[in-house]
Amino acid sequence: MTNKELVAFAKSKLGVPYVYGMKGAVMTLAKYNQLKTAYGSNVWNSDKNKVGKVCCDCSGLISWATGVMRGSSQYKSAAKNVYDISTIAKAPVGALVWQSGHIGIYIGIENGVPYYIAEDGSAYGCRKNKLSNAKFTHWFLCTDITYVEDKKGEEEMDKTTIKISVNGATKTLEGFNVDGTNYVTIRELCELLGVTVGYDSATKMVVLSK
Repeated sequence: MTNKELVAFAKSKLGVPYVYGMKGAVMTLAKYNQLKTAYGSNVWNSDKNKVGKVCCDCSGLISWATGVMRGSSQYKSAAKNVYDISTIAKAPVGALVWQSGHIGIYIGIENGVPYYIAEDGSAYGCRKNKLSNAKFTHWFLCTDITYVEDKKGEEEMDKTTIKISVNGATKTLEGFNVDGTNYVTIRELCELLGVTVGYDSATKMVVLSK
């Protein structure tokens, strides 16, 4: 499974109820009673209302996807490198976000804001949330996941038009929107400013002249 497939899997499970000790199966009354006996207050009395539903806990969401059973602390100890959460901007989507007793899946940055998906406890179930609303302390790559680069080609970008003011005059250029940020090509911008764009094959260098 790739990191992108992990994120897609997590998104498909949004709304699945949380019960401590469940791993993505239908919870029977017998299973509820077993979990309540084993884990006490970690299994809420109100979780009994989830009998008959597919339920999961935080580490179970990842194990459900990969088929490899691990607890949150085991995911961390299996990681080759562990990074401080302050460096999350360097993480690929599908990295795991962790704090003592809890784990989630980093799904990337939307409009400048980092998000994750996790089975976030009995009160919330599986939800998407801003990373800033959580208390994760570290991130790392999941040893059971293959991480692939996310290079977004021009064909995947959302085309748009961008208005630019040049010497008091408004000009409209074609551009692209990537993750909420607008971009224009250097060539279009240079030509708008009266700068000629060329290429020197000998030096393999773009040449700007006016």
